[in-house]
Amino acid sequence: MKALGSLTLLLCLCASTAQASEPRPFDATYKAKALGFSATAFRRQTRIAPNYYMLQNSLTLTVLGANVGSVAETSEFRWEDGAIVPLHYEYKQTGLSASFEQIDFDWEAELATSRNDDDSWQLSLSPGVLDKLSYSAQIGQDIDTKGLEEFRYQVLDEDEFDEHHYQITSTEVLDTPLGRLNTVKIERVRASDSRRRTTVWLASDWDYLLVRLEQVSSSGTETELSIAKATMDGEVVTGL
Repeated sequence: MKALGSLTLLLCLCASTAQASEPRPFDATYKAKALGFSATAFRRQTRIAPNYYMLQNSLTLTVLGANVGSVAETSEFRWEDGAIVPLHYEYKQTGLSASFEQIDFDWEAELATSRNDDDSWQLSLSPGVLDKLSYSAQIGQDIDTKGLEEFRYQVLDEDEFDEHHYQITSTEVLDTPLGRLNTVKIERVRASDSRRRTTVWLASDWDYLLVRLEQVSSSGTETELSIAKATMDGEVVTGL
């Protein structure tokens, strides 16, 4: 069941300087493969109120028609001057291995309250800190408005802050069920001796929507994610 958690977290991944535009709602469906199983995953971004959004990932694994596990991940955030300000994060995994995480961000008090199944912590916040899902929405904005090709984010994970480091390695046209899509290929930068690998392709004509993902874990387990269908702001996402 750990592969389910890893997969949905990675869903989390999504040039002149331009004015930042407000994020657009979208609804995307993906075909996933991991540990010899196939599954359907979903990624949705909803505008709850002006400058207030909810980003959701979900995945359910079924075997012979039976539900053997599911993952749901949610980030609520505020949009301020081209930057994401996280407000609330939740992660729930059910099935043979169950787990729960939650983070509440109090920016006035500059404190985050983080909880998992057994423990809770309070940590001091500094500007720019993101949660394990909202940072993926920031990547597309930083490419589009800042022309960045390398990205570093401070991400709160339970009781510590992790640095996520990514870089654009190429641009590619991918064949997908939606048609041929212009994409940027992004890889997570890790230590040279690490066996782990994460590569994502984001659709440059569609607000850098996640199109494809490939991951190799430290144990060598391979995970793949490919877009099946999507809409953005009510418009069907199509190829060239």
